[in-house]
Amino acid sequence: MSTSRVLVTRKRLLVILIILISLIILLMTRVGYWSIWKGDWLKAQAENQWTKDAVVEAKRGAILDRNMYVLAQSAAADTVVILPEKIAKAGNADAVADGLANALQMDRDEIYKKATDPEKKEIWIKRQISTEEEEAIKALNLTGVSFIDDTKRFYPNKDFASQVIGYTTLDGEGQTGIEKRYNSTLAGRSGRQVSETAKDGSGVPNGQEMLIQPQDGKSVVLTIDEIDQSFLETACKELYDAQQLDSVQGLVMDVTNGEIIAMANIPEFDLNSPPRDDSATLAALSTNNITAAAYEPGNIFSLFTAAAALDANIDPQDYTCDGSKDIDGEIISCTGTHGTLNPLQAAEQHCVVCSAQQADTLGKDLFYQYMKAFGFGEKTGIDFATDTAGDMLQKRYARNSDIAQMGAGQEIKTSQMQIASAAASIINGGTLYVPRLVLGLADANGNMTEEYEAQETGTTVSADTAAQLRGMMENVALTGEGSSAQVDGYTIGCFAGTAQQYEDNIAVEGKVVSTFIAYAPADNPKYMVMITANGASATENSAAVCAPYAKQVLSGVLMNGKIAPSGSAAGTEEKVSVPDVMGLPMQEAKDKLSDAGLQVSLDGSGTVQGQVPAAGEQVNKNSIVVLSMENKTTQQPAADKVTVPDLTGMDLISARNKALEAGLEFFALGEGTVQKQTPVANSTVEKGSSIIVEFKLPIASE
Repeated sequence: MSTSRVLVTRKRLLVILIILISLIILLMTRVGYWSIWKGDWLKAQAENQWTKDAVVEAKRGAILDRNMYVLAQSAAADTVVILPEKIAKAGNADAVADGLANALQMDRDEIYKKATDPEKKEIWIKRQISTEEEEAIKALNLTGVSFIDDTKRFYPNKDFASQVIGYTTLDGEGQTGIEKRYNSTLAGRSGRQVSETAKDGSGVPNGQEMLIQPQDGKSVVLTIDEIDQSFLETACKELYDAQQLDSVQGLVMDVTNGEIIAMANIPEFDLNSPPRDDSATLAALSTNNITAAAYEPGNIFSLFTAAAALDANIDPQDYTCDGSKDIDGEIISCTGTHGTLNPLQAAEQHCVVCSAQQADTLGKDLFYQYMKAFGFGEKTGIDFATDTAGDMLQKRYARNSDIAQMGAGQEIKTSQMQIASAAASIINGGTLYVPRLVLGLADANGNMTEEYEAQETGTTVSADTAAQLRGMMENVALTGEGSSAQVDGYTIGCFAGTAQQYEDNIAVEGKVVSTFIAYAPADNPKYMVMITANGASATENSAAVCAPYAKQVLSGVLMNGKIAPSGSAAGTEEKVSVPDVMGLPMQEAKDKLSDAGLQVSLDGSGTVQGQVPAAGEQVNKNSIVVLSMENKTTQQPAADKVTVPDLTGMDLISARNKALEAGLEFFALGEGTVQKQTPVANSTVEKGSSIIVEFKLPIASE
């Protein structure tokens, strides 16, 4: 072989060797890349093919009132799905479309289109269906129709405290109210279940499985008392209807610690079926205007201007109202000519001219010091989803005329919550508390696991100043415009105010915002009621509009809170016999009870189906008789009939659960075990009707 051919052969071998080495290096690089750099990814892909990783949802906690009554809870509610592949094999697409459309009240053509979709393996038709819908579908026995376990948020009392409780998405995410503010607490933490699966996705016998348990959400216990909330809502609804108002807000506060015992916004909405398809309506109905809306307070603000003037002790002179006052070029106008008034008289007579002069005398520094102490211009700190700071001109920009106008309740915006908290500080002697809606957290069994304490934010005025203002408010209740709020057997104090109503920042002619505050007992204040009527007639006095309804609420709250009438020793109150009003029309029953010296609490219309206390019982005069009416305000038409269970001897939780299982609204009075119930056991009533249950503690043996 020639030398040249040997060299060529060697070159070829060298090239081949280089190529082989390059291929080996490339192969090793790729192997290294996939095993080292992409190893975790490959492992995950493999595991995805032979394992199933499923989320285990945590159970959302309940929302409870202060006595552990359920206001919101999660319950099983299946989702209906269809399987197009199975439907195609069975050839029953028409039957599926017809059956589901009828059972779910949905569009037949839309369901048929989904049932014949060859691209989808599983299609959700409707989430969280009712028990009746599920039973109707199961009765059809349709191939290709299945159910998925799901949960639905359930609100036993429907529209009860709807803006306070709030609502969730279909997936259980809090959107408003307590549901939103405490969403993470209520939601808990989801778990995981990882298990081996076969090629078709089915489980493997004796396969490995790993379960990370979910952490169920905690229950939130509110300061709300269900009974007091019922008193407040009933009164606010009656005011709303009687005056044909735009809206009504009301609250009941314990002035000794800032706890909100009741809070209502009318109109309300059914939390079980919020108008999700109408975002504007839903936003309007679900907003808690007590905490979220800011408005120009008007002459009710004179209470705080007078408090500052008295407490600062720089106000020895009286002020004169000639109907208007020019302060640095701004004209402050009053509703009349009040003459010469001191600070207390100016507040009592709602003289904005005198209030403006008081603020002007205080000056910028002192005025802002006191208004900040009352909490104006800052958020209240309430444990709720919304908490507006209002709108108060920054101090450095304020002119004398601005101070005067703010002192008269103009050119400043506050929330109703700010007004209520500030007023409560005067009523309790000068301590401003952070308003509270939540007492603490509880476990699934209703045992408190965490309790929240009352929070003081500071002192607004001295005890002496507060006493002077309370004296003025007691005088308003005794001889002034608040006399119609007087509760027999108690001394009370009250204060009213009127503000201009605005829509889109334009004053509405002929309409005002009327606010009324009442508290009792005057000698040792405990409860404060505040009612605000939006859209009241400008010709009506604020007290005339709201006072009778505040009286109605205050009467019930004092009774439920077991506050003894003033000046009456135990056992010496005048007793009356409760008349029998069963079966009577609403007005006739109210008249009969009124003639007997008793007050009435009811919700609905028609004839009386139940009463507590029962006929013939001896009770204190002016006690409240709770009536269960034939037609509940929140009751849905054409309800099913149910048998009333026997609750005798049960404790509160057991009785409530039993009543809810039967589909009845539960209303409790007293504490201990069940002694009486209305309607009686084994009677037949409409589903959704109220059952009024009276509890009594056992008599201790000596």
